[in-house]
Formats: sequence, structure tokens, C-alpha cells
Amino acid sequence: MGAFDFEDPASGSVRTLIQALETVAIAAGKEILAVRAEGAEVIVKSDRTPVTQADRRAEALILDFLTNHYPGIPVVAEELAEAGRCPHHAKDVFFLVDALDGTGEFIAGRDEFTVNIALIRGQTPVAGVVYAPALGKIWSGATGQAQVADVTPEGAISAQQQIHTRPCPETPVALVSYTHKEPETEAWLQCLPEHETASVGSSLKFCLLAEGRADVYPRLVCLKQWDIAAGDAVLRAAGGMTLTLEGTPLLYGVEGSDFGCSRFVGWGSAPNA
Repeated sequence: MGAFDFEDPASGSVRTLIQALETVAIAAGKEILAVRAEGAEVIVKSDRTPVTQADRRAEALILDFLTNHYPGIPVVAEELAEAGRCPHHAKDVFFLVDALDGTGEFIAGRDEFTVNIALIRGQTPVAGVVYAPALGKIWSGATGQAQVADVTPEGAISAQQQIHTRPCPETPVALVSYTHKEPETEAWLQCLPEHETASVGSSLKFCLLAEGRADVYPRLVCLKQWDIAAGDAVLRAAGGMTLTLEGTPLLYGVEGSDFGCSRFVGWGSAPNA
């Protein structure tokens, strides 16, 4: 892992990693959009969640890229795990991949689905890329620096700018899922002081926090770590945090886990700050 100097976020090695992840995320997005244009076939997996050939084609492309360019770093990915072909635990350094986050949004014809790739080190997401191919937007972050940029139909990145979370305003904006309206999260929001609520799909919720366009994202029903790692990496790089309900930083790849994650709240600024 010596190739990445995360003590220096401006180092060439970190920039090279982020650029590589952006490149493969954009290529995966092209696969997803091609499947959408053809018409996606929906299959229900063993955990009763949907999957399409877009998920599988995009993941295969990403896995091939990461295996060839970073052969010493293990990869944990959603469909790989479903097939029983990735480790049941991971520690130290590994990639977490969700090649199509927001499959429900994709199937419903909405544009709020993303390609998520994160690098985990020491149980913390230290680098991540979130690409929304139908929106032509890409977010990336590594320790202390986060960006958003446009992506042209040809796949070129343009108009990249630095982003940062904002101090919590008098009336904060809370983000919830389009498709998951769990009672636990609604109950948590009722305890929040006066606020506005907006529904957003996939890991875009983390990106809006990172851009300073929203303030809090509670999720009290467990997800898988690959669902959130890339967005969490962007949020942390932009100055935010993702905490358990006990107020400790959310950890990834805990040994012996099935890559489920604890209930969490993403914050643009420290709670009660």
C-alpha cells in the first residue's frame, strides 16, 4: 500500500488513484446507459433485491480494471459477494464496489443511480468516486479534498470544482430515500429540530451533503457497505462525517462481517455544533 501517500492528499499517487477510479467509473456508466437504451431485464436475487445485466456488465468491467491495475488490493463487490466469490471479511486495505447503486431507480426509469468505487484503509473510506451517468455528474474525494465535475456524453471530465460541506443552517435539510421509507428513520427525523426534508436516490445523498446543499442523512435500516462507502469517502473528504447512532465513526470491513453496516447518520457538520 506504500504507493498511496494519504498523509499528503495533494500527492501524485492519490491524484493518480482518483483519476483511475474516475476513468473506470465513467466507462462503467457507459455500459449502464447502453443497457438502459436496449431495455434491461430484471432478475430477483436470493436476498429479494433486483439486479439487471447493467449491474453485472458494469461490475465485470470495474473488477477487470482493478485487478489489472491494482493486483495487490482485494476487491469486495456486490454481485461478486452474491455469487460467493469474494471474502467474507476484509481488513487493512481493499476496494468496495457497487457498480450500480440505485437499481430500483434505474428500473423505474429515474436518473438517480450511481457507480460507486471506494478504497478502504484501516476500516475507513480514504478515497472514493461516485458517478451519476444519467446526470452527467461525478464526485470524487480523498483525504481532505473533494470535487464535483461535469461529464460530457463522450466521457470527458469538465468544469471540475472543489466542494465542502456547510455549517448547519437554522433550518437544516434532511435527506431520505425515494424508495425506502422505513418507520425508524421517520421516527428519528421527528426528533430533529425544525427542518426541511428532500427525497433523493442512491448515494447522491452523500454527495449533496458534501456539496453543502443539504445537512443530514439518517439511515436506520441496515445497508451493505458497498452501498455507501464511496459516498461516505466523498463526504468525509469534503469535511463531513458518517457516525453510528452511538456517535462513533462508521467502520468498514470489520473482520467476520458479511459487509452489512450499522445504522448511521451522515452529517455535513458535527451534530450540535
